[in-house]
Amino acid sequence: MLTVNIYKHFTKPFVYLVWNGENFLGELVEDDIMKLLDKKQVTQFYHQKTAKFQVSMDKLKRAINKPKYMN
Repeated sequence: MLTVNIYKHFTKPFVYLVWNGENFLGELVEDDIMKLLDKKQVTQFYHQKTAKFQVSMDKLKRAINKPKYMN
């Protein structure tokens, strides 16, 4: 399990930035939030504005995208 913070992208609509502490992990499209977070975490994310979550590495690898400038 890895602790990540998810923040809304400041210029791209429906895109979120995923961080682990000070390390940028990648971008997450809004539709992929359901792949990354479980039902309870999704409710916390949208309704309680929670940004910090524990997620599995497998789910994280499948859900996030590395921006072109990071390749």
